[in-house]
Amino acid sequence: MKAPAPVFRLPFRRGSVEYGLGTEADHEAVYQTLLHVFHGPDRESFLGALSDPSYQPSQRLLVKVDGRIVSHVHLTERQVRYGTAATVPLNGVMWVGTLPEYRGLGFAQNLMRLADDRARETGFAVQALTTSMPQFYRSLGWGVCGRHTVGQVLSRNLPQASDGIIEGKGGFWHVRPWRQVELNDLMALYDLQYAGTTGTVLRSEDYWRWMIGRKYAHVIWVACQGETVRGYAFVKDHKILEIASHPAYPQALKALLGRVRAEALERAYPEVIVHAPPDHPVLDPFRALGKVIDQDEHDGTSSMCHVPNIDRFLNAILPELSRRAVEAGVALPLELGFTVDDRRWLLHVEATAARSRVEPDKLSRRHLTLGAPTFVRLLMGHIDVERAAEEDGFESSTGTALDAARVLFPTRPIWRSPLDSATA
Repeated sequence: MKAPAPVFRLPFRRGSVEYGLGTEADHEAVYQTLLHVFHGPDRESFLGALSDPSYQPSQRLLVKVDGRIVSHVHLTERQVRYGTAATVPLNGVMWVGTLPEYRGLGFAQNLMRLADDRARETGFAVQALTTSMPQFYRSLGWGVCGRHTVGQVLSRNLPQASDGIIEGKGGFWHVRPWRQVELNDLMALYDLQYAGTTGTVLRSEDYWRWMIGRKYAHVIWVACQGETVRGYAFVKDHKILEIASHPAYPQALKALLGRVRAEALERAYPEVIVHAPPDHPVLDPFRALGKVIDQDEHDGTSSMCHVPNIDRFLNAILPELSRRAVEAGVALPLELGFTVDDRRWLLHVEATAARSRVEPDKLSRRHLTLGAPTFVRLLMGHIDVERAAEEDGFESSTGTALDAARVLFPTRPIWRSPLDSATA
């Protein structure tokens, strides 16, 4: 049998290449490019993203060849929690893609480098994305950061609760769809439930209204005692995308799960899935009656973070570092230096953030040397010092440097709600 002739791929001919920021005039062309690269989003979702309260067309970074958009990155702008005492400005990185015939020319990598430059110019200290290709981003200084925590249980195994749980003097509980006038209740419960969860998005009232308007959930249940809202759950089919309740009223959580159970059985869903950080009380019945997945990769995707502006990041987290040092009872001030990709920084952590400071281009006897991916994984709390020491490029000058890092950077749950991940 005659062997087939070898197939040679000729270089794709291209014209003038232009890198730039998007404008309103680019929206239709951007939409068509995303359809060709990702086969989505649908037009309604794309137009909905344009009404994000913080959206500006210049958040899109584009490569144009002879005037045609061939590569694209979208940067959203958020504030996220870091522990209980600090917030960090974050760029969510979305829709990173290049038309198939223009791949292999470095366009996407160059756009990611431009995203770093733009973050430094606009004051954003950390970036986050979800990807099925973590190896592409590692070479650009990104690290896998944030575990996927998902509970799964057979619908019939969830705790059963009727629509009228009697709770002594407190009266009865009932679960019903939310009302627009209860938005402030939802906002307060969210902040109460997730106040200490690193990575959760700070939501303004405008952001809440926009997010709810995107209709990621088919129903928003609220658990009420009388007319007082004590808990809520965003539910899409058999998935609980986000759930929160007042910690003083655990019965609210039970009432919500009972309503989700009833609806799942009514709609013939064999199991219920919940998304929540690993320390959320909703996962307790899932651990007891089903299973909880807690791993770096889930459904082929990983969460990743990157610090484009180390100065700004370290200064932003000083309030939380001061809180941790005081809580640990260590002698203050506590100093720790970093060498990251040949740059140096020295942390001085005092009892208050106002007295703490960051000094660039300095080191102390107590310092760590590490690559950019390990740096973000350690400081965000995804890994501890022992695991960081196993990664390439990690060195410690002294044992006391490791002790200081253990105090300042313990492992912490890093979590973003699916409601935010879809928009951030």
